[in-house]
Amino acid sequence: LMAMTTLHLKGMHCTSCEGLLTDILSDYGATRIHADFKKNLVSFEGKVPLDKVKAEITKEGYQVLKVEGA
Repeated sequence: LMAMTTLHLKGMHCTSCEGLLTDILSDYGATRIHADFKKNLVSFEGKVPLDKVKAEITKEGYQVLKVEGA
């Protein structure tokens, strides 16, 4: 079983944010992605280069506050 990784973010406002973050993560090979703008978090499975993912998310204007389970 793959471990779940959860990113706690700042700056998610709507379902478009969820879609954008889902696209970024799937580009890096993440699976079972669940984004929730109300809770400001996105969780996923899979081995992804977290430094690259975080850089990409930050570039889009979000702030990564905490990473759980990585």
